[in-house]
Amino acid sequence: MKHPSNWRSTACAIVALAVVSSFATAQATKPAATKPAATKPAATGSATAGATGDAAPSKKQVFVLPLDGMVGVGLRHEEMEEVEKVADKFGPGQVIVLRINSNGGLVIEGDKISDSLMRIKNKHRLVAWIEKAISGGAFAALHADEMYFMPEAALGSITMLSGRTEVTEVREDWKERVAQVCAMGGRDPLIGPAMVHSEVELSYDKVGDKVTFYPDVKHEFILSRADENLDFSAKSAEHCGFSEGTASTEAELFAALGVDNKERFQENDAGKKIAAKWQKLIKGAHDEVPLLLQKRGIEGSSEGGIPFLQARIRNTQKIIDWFKKARPVMLYELNVPEQAIEQLEAEIVDMRKRIKELQAAPTP
Repeated sequence: MKHPSNWRSTACAIVALAVVSSFATAQATKPAATKPAATKPAATGSATAGATGDAAPSKKQVFVLPLDGMVGVGLRHEEMEEVEKVADKFGPGQVIVLRINSNGGLVIEGDKISDSLMRIKNKHRLVAWIEKAISGGAFAALHADEMYFMPEAALGSITMLSGRTEVTEVREDWKERVAQVCAMGGRDPLIGPAMVHSEVELSYDKVGDKVTFYPDVKHEFILSRADENLDFSAKSAEHCGFSEGTASTEAELFAALGVDNKERFQENDAGKKIAAKWQKLIKGAHDEVPLLLQKRGIEGSSEGGIPFLQARIRNTQKIIDWFKKARPVMLYELNVPEQAIEQLEAEIVDMRKRIKELQAAPTP
């Protein structure tokens, strides 16, 4: 299979997620080291009018949104906002669980995710359930007021990379941004910088349930030394209060959250359906686009002339349609940039013109 020579050279680079935003000139006061208990909305719902005008059910709805893959591709703000819209129909205080499995991804997606999650958590109960949350996946998870790990889960290393090289110019801003997100999620802001930069040390003491963090390795429990980025396991996260606990299954998670009472809570499968729909498109693009690129050069070639051009137009248009349906997949995983699509659109115009010329030509 051949690609135009400039496709890959113009492809957008994929980097580990980081977001650098402008900060307020007056920095907010950081919370105390001990993580406060998350405030949970009341269990019973009000008769808030739904989208159809009917009274919303008295049961609180529990949504699970699986977020699998690269930040900006499999883990996006679009699916979060779709679940938000459904939850809003039932009134405030619904339960939204983000099941996160991501190694990070795109810089440009971070602010969009942050804006969406900050808005969601102001209306609903937001929970992160971690399978793997590295870099941008961890950044997303930190927005939740409640966090649970799967037994083999990992979370951390929120670094900014270009290729394999750290982008040092914005490191201090990024450390502060992650510290702020930790604080907004009810976690000690000292934790954030230790995930961002390996030279930041972190340890803590624990007396009963009270945990106090320190930016050094002089205390009883060491989380991060100067030669490593902080990564939490399920055990370390639970011990220091970074997470609320560990849950292997949805049943265990719902029991831990106190939403397993079927008289008061109802599981709503809208989040899973939204995620499945997008994951189906991702898989479809991966399965079909490489084949379409091959077929562009061979289908109808034995006949030549108009049949070949018609087949090439068909396959080219399907590639363009996939770009419209699954743009981030095409850009960042299949390396098909905007410029390539523009070239394909121009090629279709030329091929249609060529077909008209052939049809108008006198028959020999």
